Amino acid sequence: MKPKIVVGIMSITLMATALTACGSSAKLTEVSGIGYSDGVISYTEVAAAEGYNVSFIHAGEVVYEDKIEDTAIDVESLGLEGNLTLKISAYTGKKTGPEVSYDFTVLSTFGNVIIEAEDHLSNFGTGKTQSNFRNNSLAHKGAYVGGIDDAGQGVYINYLCPVAGTFAFDAYYCMDEVGGFKTAHNDVWVNGEYQTRLDFTELTGWGGDKFNAAKTTAEITLKKGWNTISVMKNGDASDNWGGFAELDYFVINGNGDKYNADDLVQYGVRPSAYRLEAEMGSPRRKNPENNLYECKNPAIAGGGEFTYSNNFLLGNIESNYDGVEWHFNSPVKAKYRVKIAYASGEFEGSKTAAPSFVVAQEQVAMFRNADFDDMQKATFENLPYTGWNNVTVADGYVDIILEQGKNFIYCLKLDSANSGIFQLDYVDLTFIEEVE
Repeated sequence: MKPKIVVGIMSITLMATALTACGSSAKLTEVSGIGYSDGVISYTEVAAAEGYNVSFIHAGEVVYEDKIEDTAIDVESLGLEGNLTLKISAYTGKKTGPEVSYDFTVLSTFGNVIIEAEDHLSNFGTGKTQSNFRNNSLAHKGAYVGGIDDAGQGVYINYLCPVAGTFAFDAYYCMDEVGGFKTAHNDVWVNGEYQTRLDFTELTGWGGDKFNAAKTTAEITLKKGWNTISVMKNGDASDNWGGFAELDYFVINGNGDKYNADDLVQYGVRPSAYRLEAEMGSPRRKNPENNLYECKNPAIAGGGEFTYSNNFLLGNIESNYDGVEWHFNSPVKAKYRVKIAYASGEFEGSKTAAPSFVVAQEQVAMFRNADFDDMQKATFENLPYTGWNNVTVADGYVDIILEQGKNFIYCLKLDSANSGIFQLDYVDLTFIEEVE
């Protein structure tokens, strides 16, 4: 009996081995029937496959990879967009079938875009009398912009718009009655041109322990690509000069259009130049009455034969250390090229303008004798006279190094540079290269 049992076991073992060998020899075919529709990639099931190796490649880099059992993938839920390549192969155990590629495009939808006012300040709040960053846990994202007191002050937004069109532009604000004025407004300039105004009519109270922002809406027209959007105070005694509003955040109401995110690559990851408007920085001026340095220096409005970027020109840069301070966040430590738009007039005993640029990581306080002379400077020397209020872009340039993160950039009249009096319209910063 034993020999029969042994023979039976051996026969069963041989049969099982043969069956396993037959199964392992089954060939996995390549994945076929691949298609993309309504945000989902689907494909035909491969016979004998346990699952599928999948990877998505964007701009030459793997942005997602996994092993899955399903024959459909919700690509949009993965947050992928633009021109993509799917690489996929079937597998069973350690055996993998041939890999195939499939190219497709995931379109994005232009929905609502929220822009925080405090993220787009050129100044940081040198003094109480100009627009500045204010923390408040009740505000949207915990901060807002207050102190928009003088004409030309406000926020300056660089925005990469995915589609061209006209969109509703919401502004959330706080306001209270001042000097009998119960309304206020800000002008909105887009790409250097006046477009519309935002009217503030609800007395919500100032942003304090009862922060209750109201909404006002206007329409703005944007081009595809980089746009600059300025929201700033304007007016005079007869035009709502005494009304003030504090800005919390804005919403660009997207129209739902579809677009390919990769089409925006041509515009770059940053604007071709960052424009620092003089009136939107923090002015620094020596008060001739008390010889103290202050940040109160209302800008000159354009009109008649003279036009200015954003319609304002900063004057009264007359004494040592007069000028303007900007707060600028650089994404990396880098060299930037500085171009300047200025004006200067000639008079008896005058000197040509020689604006100096100083960079610091901490603000230089408004002291009577703030000693910028010990700091590294880049100076425009002997700029030609242009005539007062007649703005010209200087032919030359200077280079400055900005650290990654927060920088304070100063454009100053320095006696040590033998600079004459000048007026300042704007400064353009162009990224040159990263530095170690």
